[in-house]
Amino acid sequence: MLLPFVILAFPLLNAHADGGVIHFRGAIVEDGCRMSPQQKGVEFTCSQNGKPVVQTVAFNKINQFSSAGDAPVSTKIHYLDAKRQLAILEVTYR
Repeated sequence: MLLPFVILAFPLLNAHADGGVIHFRGAIVEDGCRMSPQQKGVEFTCSQNGKPVVQTVAFNKINQFSSAGDAPVSTKIHYLDAKRQLAILEVTYR
């Protein structure tokens, strides 16, 4: 008795939508951080609660950096070559 129900319901469970609309509501409440290269590191200027927060990170500490202070940012380096001369800096905002 259960088998006929499962056979009839299977097409309904496996249906795919061909289109539709997804609505999002919300707002971006703070801008992202600005990065400025300095002589010995990178300066991050972030807005937190409407106030600028500035933090400088030395180049030798930029990989796996996570801000302990007010700046809502963490970084990770992805090297593109074996000599570590080309890289992508991934910045994640909290």
